[in-house]
Order: sequence, then C-alpha cells, then structure tokens
Amino acid sequence: MSSAFNAIAFSPGSKNWIAKFFELYEQGIFAIDEELIHQDLEHLTHFISHQTGLIYGTPKTFIFSNALNKQQMNTDEQLKLLLFETHLFTYLRKKQQQIDPAAFIDSLIQFYEGTQHLGWIKRIQLRLIKSPIGKLELILASRVKIKTTFFGVNFWLNHLSNAFIFLDVILYRAHLEGKQQKFDAAYQAAAISVLNGLLFAGFSDQKMEEKEQKIFKHFLASAALPKSIHSIYQHRLKIGIPLKLLKQELVNDPLLNLITYEYGHFLIQGTHEISEPERQKLMTLGKVLDMTETQMLASEELCSAFIAQSSAEQLLVYKQSTESSFAYKETSKRWLKIIGRNRDRLVAEIKESKELMALIQKSTKQELSPQEKEQVKEQVYDILKSMPSLALFLLPG
Repeated sequence: MSSAFNAIAFSPGSKNWIAKFFELYEQGIFAIDEELIHQDLEHLTHFISHQTGLIYGTPKTFIFSNALNKQQMNTDEQLKLLLFETHLFTYLRKKQQQIDPAAFIDSLIQFYEGTQHLGWIKRIQLRLIKSPIGKLELILASRVKIKTTFFGVNFWLNHLSNAFIFLDVILYRAHLEGKQQKFDAAYQAAAISVLNGLLFAGFSDQKMEEKEQKIFKHFLASAALPKSIHSIYQHRLKIGIPLKLLKQELVNDPLLNLITYEYGHFLIQGTHEISEPERQKLMTLGKVLDMTETQMLASEELCSAFIAQSSAEQLLVYKQSTESSFAYKETSKRWLKIIGRNRDRLVAEIKESKELMALIQKSTKQELSPQEKEQVKEQVYDILKSMPSLALFLLPG
C-alpha cells in the first residue's frame, strides 16, 4: 500500500484535492473504518477528536487517511484534511450508509451556505466557481486559516489559533440532525457560550491571571467574532462574567458543553496546578453545563491525557514560553495519575469477566486463535468505553 502511494502526490492545498481523496479511497490506498463508524458509543466524535488533536487545533493524526504522507503537508493543510475527515466521519455516523461523495459534499456546502466568514472577496469567488468540489475547497481553506495577528500575545499562536474549528463539527452534527439554523448565527452563539465558560473558569479569585489572559485572548482571536462582540470581551476580560449571564447566553448542546469544560481546564492547568478555589469554580461550571461529576473527571483526564501524550514539538506553546513550562514538566505526573485512577478499576473489570480472564491466562501458554483474539479485543473495548482517558493512551490513532 505505501509503495503504491509513494508515486502519488497528494496535497490538501492543491486544486481538486477532495476529488483526489475519494480517488485514493477507491484505489484502496486507505480505508474507511466501517466498524468504527457503527460503534454504539456516546460522544465518539468527541473522543476521536481528542485522539486526532482537532479539539485543540493541533493535527496529530488523521481518522482515515494515515497512509498519506503527513510530512509533506504544512499545518494548515493537515488541519484542513482533518476537518474534512471529521465532517465525513460525522456524516457517516449520522447517515449510517455507504459513502456517497456527491451527497456528502452537497450537504457540507448547504451547511456553510451564506457564511460571511469567507470575506467579501472569497464570497465573490464562491459565486464564480461552478464545481461543488471547488466551492467546498474554498470554504474549508477559509475555515482553517490562521485567524489572528496577535503578535503581542504569541504565547499560544502555534497551538490554539484554530481551536474553535471544532465548533464547525458540532454545528454540522446539529445540521444533520435537522436543526434549521444559519451558520454564522449558530457559530457566533456557540463561540460566545464557550468564551463565557472560559471567563467563568478563569475568574476564581475575582481576576484572571496574566498568563491565563494570554490563553483566553487566543481563544478569542480563534473565534473570529465581529469587532463589536470582540470589544465586549475585552471589557469582560477585566470584570469576568456573572453566573446569571453565563446561564442566559449558554447554548445547551452536550458536545459543546464537554469542550467548554475542557477548555476551562486547559486554560488553568496549562500554566499551574489547579487550586481548590479554581476546582470549585470548575465544578460550578460543570453543573451549569449539566455535567455529572463522573463526566467532569473524565473531561479533566482527557485534557491531561492530551497534554501528556503530546511532544514539545506538537505543543509548541510549551517550548516557546517559560511561563507555561509547568504543564510540560508535569506531563509524566499527569500520565501516572490518569493510569493510577483507572488501574484498579481496569483490573477489577477484567477479573469480573471470567471468559476474558480465561483467554488471557491461555494466551500466556499458547497462541490464541483468530476468533479468540477477536473476543479479547471486543471485551477489552467494552471495558475501555467507560474509561475514555485511559483508552486515549492505549489506542493511539
């Protein structure tokens, strides 16, 4: 497979790359994991997007096309392909049918229809393009571009400038579920909801620390909101946000709630160890977001797992700033804490499964049959469903 691909040039920055993507799929260069798509697991897109790095705007791996040469793509191209694949994954999860490229492309164009985020020049270009693929390529290129020139706060420039791109996936899922909403209005409401959660989390002692403000400003830049709303947040950054207003402007979507809580954790634990007042503030935020304590703990672990899994090259922020060196130095401790929290539970779950224990014991003495290996895989997978942060380590990519 890899030797066949070596003779093929693929770049998400070139014209008709979407057509090329489906062409390579048809040629068997990579496959669409049907088993993964049909998994009966709540918030699977959220979990997968932690693995790929899309939630934090950091393309670490792809969902389907890892056979492609990632090293030949720049960061924008990687993120563009990852966003496209995540949209495709979401579409296939909702439709539960064979891939129909034309129908999928038309669905995405309809979803983004009328967006002002393109800018007036690209909107004119969009009207002139006749090909649906050409239209979608222009839209996706606009969505992943670096949205900030905040050179004065380049603390997170290479890491979070595109963090809010995951909002596109959340809104596309809602679109596929039949929610009638204009993209710009829905995106703006979702971005405001997340930013409010970040502000609330950061103001645990009536103020937000300077290094946390820098992180928040890049989330704000990533949101690419109108100047009038941007000005409002410049003011809110000084005074915080009351609980009443947080609830009033909340967009209550389960997936949006999860990432709001995780971004709040990222804001704090990326710079220092979470204090008790900060933890209480995060728990209050979690309750407002209709999350259980179990969900809050899982989200905290997923956030920690992402940091712990990432190298200094992948999280350039840790390499660039001495202020945030705490987070990178603490990754090994986070890793051990996550494993420790789940170790006893994992062992207990395995022991409760007599069939699994018997197969594990048998494997120490002789080779398991293909059928037995599949049984082990299925049972371990079922156990890991309840421990997503641990699965993030055990099932990379």
